[in-house]
Amino acid sequence: MRSEVVRVRLRPEERQALTDLCGDDRTASDVIRLLFRDQAGLPLPVGPAEALALRGTNEELRRIGINLNQAVRAMNEGRVGYEPHLDAALRLLLEGVFRLRADVDLMLRISRQKRRRGSNGL
Repeated sequence: MRSEVVRVRLRPEERQALTDLCGDDRTASDVIRLLFRDQAGLPLPVGPAEALALRGTNEELRRIGINLNQAVRAMNEGRVGYEPHLDAALRLLLEGVFRLRADVDLMLRISRQKRRRGSNGL
């Protein structure tokens, strides 16, 4: 939910550039949010084709996470030889997979909300 309002003063050439970026199908707020999200490193909304591919990627990441978790568990339970450096590396990799899945989930959620609203807003 958007609850914050930010006011910005623009020079005429900046305002014209913003208008040009808007085109016929986006509001100034849509464009500013997209530019901000891109520059801040926040997830951007994706289209239906990209969302389908991301859902597949997310499933693959889930499977990788399960395998990594099983490897760490096997070491901790003594079913395979314990290697401290390998254990640490697997845990870091597992943490990265979880973060990546969370980012993909957020991108999909943003895109789903956008499609529900039937607009170009974020």
